[in-house]
Amino acid sequence: MNYDWIKSRAVSHADKVAIIDPLKKTEWTYKELNIRAENLANYLVEQGIEKGDRIGVFAPNDVGVLDHLFAAIKIGAIFVPMNWRLKPIEIQKVVEDSGMEYIAYATNHLDRLSKIPKEYIKYNLDEPEYQKIVDPSHHRPFESVDVKPDDIAMLIYTSGTTGRPKGVIHTHQSYTNNIFNEILSWNIYDEFVTIASAPMFHVVGFVDIVLPMLMAGGQTVLERYFNPETINDWIYKYKPNILVMIPTMYYGIIADPDFSPELIESVEKFVSGGSAPLPAVQEAFLKMGKVLVNAYGLTEVPLVTYNNNELAMENPGSIGRPVLNLKHKIVDEDLNEVPQGEMGELLVKGLNVTAGYWNLPEENENVFHDGYFRTGDMAIENERGELQIVNRLKELIITGGENVLPSEVEAILNKHPLVNDGVVVGYDNPKFGESVSAAIVLNKQAQGIENYEEVLDEYMTKNLAGYKTPKLYLVLDEIPQNSVGKPDQLELKRMMNEKAAKIEEELI
Repeated sequence: MNYDWIKSRAVSHADKVAIIDPLKKTEWTYKELNIRAENLANYLVEQGIEKGDRIGVFAPNDVGVLDHLFAAIKIGAIFVPMNWRLKPIEIQKVVEDSGMEYIAYATNHLDRLSKIPKEYIKYNLDEPEYQKIVDPSHHRPFESVDVKPDDIAMLIYTSGTTGRPKGVIHTHQSYTNNIFNEILSWNIYDEFVTIASAPMFHVVGFVDIVLPMLMAGGQTVLERYFNPETINDWIYKYKPNILVMIPTMYYGIIADPDFSPELIESVEKFVSGGSAPLPAVQEAFLKMGKVLVNAYGLTEVPLVTYNNNELAMENPGSIGRPVLNLKHKIVDEDLNEVPQGEMGELLVKGLNVTAGYWNLPEENENVFHDGYFRTGDMAIENERGELQIVNRLKELIITGGENVLPSEVEAILNKHPLVNDGVVVGYDNPKFGESVSAAIVLNKQAQGIENYEEVLDEYMTKNLAGYKTPKLYLVLDEIPQNSVGKPDQLELKRMMNEKAAKIEEELI
């Protein structure tokens, strides 16, 4: 079966500009994108790349990332977008786990490949030598191989909550079906324009926006790295009508000192993914007559739910309804379905769901049940069929036999005027197993207040049961983030346990 869809777009939208790279001052039409990929495919085959081989790309948002995906599709190879935020030892684990021996890189990130065998590192996407390989002024046609729907198209690595990198398998069938769902859910067509700011090693930045935009024949402006100082200028200049970003990026847009509502006037849909939108940011957008649509997906299932502006405005906490052709159910700890309105783990089943994890057969047995993928997220479904994510199952804090949802505590904590940002995690307690703690960033006007713990204790105990209130606070300048821009739960727990141990030592 032929899944070489960029070749089809090169015919239907041949001379339309598909990709703009303002920093490199380049732009590429759909015809040129296909030629670049065919030239690269010929080169890779000459280097010994065959069907099923893994090709890694270690670079920021760049047309070279797309070159390698499209070339891999033509060859039948497996594309691996690598997370350049990882540390060298983490990158080494990804390379060893995937078995990749062919890596393209960008100038700024070569030092992170220090633990990788030099013979695996091939060429720099930012150098003229690479441009000669893909130069569309000279076309070397390539006959694309036929692939099966369940052949692997890409591996996207995630550390999840365990800290161990896992290669999430996306077949040609699963990732293209996700693209179809994106196009249908957001009504994307060939007049659409977007700015790709989220990193393309992550499903939010790649599978959830760049690829759907290209398959629909739209136009994508590449931002190599998200820059809060220039993003509003770019939005005003290129006039995108859809943006897909993580919450902190939306905060960066409105926090810019020169921000004004007319800068984002062209944008019809703001999709927020990766984590729940910050309530203060949602409110700021609503005051401007705009709404952040809270979408939900995972590396394993890039788009699970969709929403529209009107429904999102009515119920800001909702993640919407499941996408077309996706079955779902909410189950208890025994995997039995719960009544509507009750909380349980969300399970999903459909053609856009991962085929499993690379080389982890035992994990695959545990994560699938009766054909459904276990998301590990606790959810509630209301009478209108709208879903709301309550918490990660693995992030539940069990203290003295009582379950505490960090999201519930965070919702109260982040409303206090002293707190600019707060993340709730459990820490080890020999008496209760775990106890509740909170890492907080204080507002500037509140910094220097010595009795902040007393103030917060009084506030939290008025609004929550005693076992749910934080027993330990840790003030930080900023919340540490993991490689995909989410609060680093593992690091926060380590920091909390370290502080708790110090306090214990002082009492002895």
